[in-house]
Amino acid sequence: MDRIDLDNGIEVYLQPMSGLRSCSIGLAVRVGSAYESLDQSGIAHFTEHMVFKGTRCRSAFELKEPIERVGGTLNAFTGKENTVYFCRVPDSYSACAIDTLLDLVTNAAFPLEQYHLEQEVILEEISASEDDPVDTVYENFFRAVWEGSAYSRPVLGTAESISNMKHHEMVRFYQQNYSTQRMVFSISGNFGEELIEKLSCLETELSITNHESLSFLPKETVVQEIKDDIQQIHVILGIEGPSRKDPDYYPFQVLNTLLTSGMSSRLFHRIREELGLVYAIESDLISYPAGGVYFLYAATACEKYQRLIEELKSQFNTLIQQGIKPEELAYGKERLMGKLLLSTESTYTTMMRNLDNGIAHSRSVSLEEIEDTIQSVSLDQINEILKSYFSSVWVTSLVVPKIALEKPNISHVLEKEFSV
Repeated sequence: MDRIDLDNGIEVYLQPMSGLRSCSIGLAVRVGSAYESLDQSGIAHFTEHMVFKGTRCRSAFELKEPIERVGGTLNAFTGKENTVYFCRVPDSYSACAIDTLLDLVTNAAFPLEQYHLEQEVILEEISASEDDPVDTVYENFFRAVWEGSAYSRPVLGTAESISNMKHHEMVRFYQQNYSTQRMVFSISGNFGEELIEKLSCLETELSITNHESLSFLPKETVVQEIKDDIQQIHVILGIEGPSRKDPDYYPFQVLNTLLTSGMSSRLFHRIREELGLVYAIESDLISYPAGGVYFLYAATACEKYQRLIEELKSQFNTLIQQGIKPEELAYGKERLMGKLLLSTESTYTTMMRNLDNGIAHSRSVSLEEIEDTIQSVSLDQINEILKSYFSSVWVTSLVVPKIALEKPNISHVLEKEFSV
């Protein structure tokens, strides 16, 4: 993979993949919900929706139809720190794809009639998210661990902030943040030099907005929400995790893999396969340049919740005191590397991996470098992480069915801090 720095400030990561007939292009604009003021919560995501409603060169239909007609994909998503636009097309349409992406991020028209219509669509999206117990338990968790900062607020915004948002505010947000100096491109597959020439033609633009700082300073260790129309208790348990550039990042990824990735992982095998306490149990590490968070999610019947929590506490205590076994380390490393290697056969996953590494490190990160880093992870590193990170009070986010409160001896369990 190569990195090219263009005169207009754009970073480009290139990964030619011979023998393929597709090309995937990703564009990250370094702006997300962490760049928003409280009264403009959700504006980055709303802007992402609106750029697809037409540009000064193309209608909404003309943006999508040429790409979808040939079997391609055009889409986008917004996160805390970045808004990502991406395209996957047959190689002969790669020039059309990059023209479309550039049009989206430089020439959006923001038609007023579409603005009000999309405002209603996003309000429906917020309502759907608030109805979903999984979305709710996650949003409440992030609100707790990053309380007081823009990172704690939902990417979608709130019904109040979206309803009150003005058209001219969005136009200004786009003009101030969608600059070449904030753009990172990743291109993989079969493509030609003309794509780079198209990027080079963009004029240099300055950007003036900064994002908020990130601190793991929860004021509450247990947050709980009651819902009428659900049957299970949804729970997230989380602790502070390493930043993306922290030496603990890849050892933590290996640990995360051996704990819950795959039916052979330690917690999945024990908690689902042997005890039948859950249908699924998942964990993840979210890492930003300034910090991160590790969390575990599960849902279970009310009568099984106490047993689930006791088993998780027992598992973590055993891990801290005894460490992981060599065969568990081997599973974590081999599975993580295997999934990485399998992903190289897709232009899309390769493009997204290179884009992610480019955003995080501002340099090319080769597959060999990642493999070497994973392979070098030791038992001592994993066991030190278990002792230094896991031996604390965890933040607990709960979404609880109303019927659970009617069951004897459940309330005190729900209100109890989780610590190991």
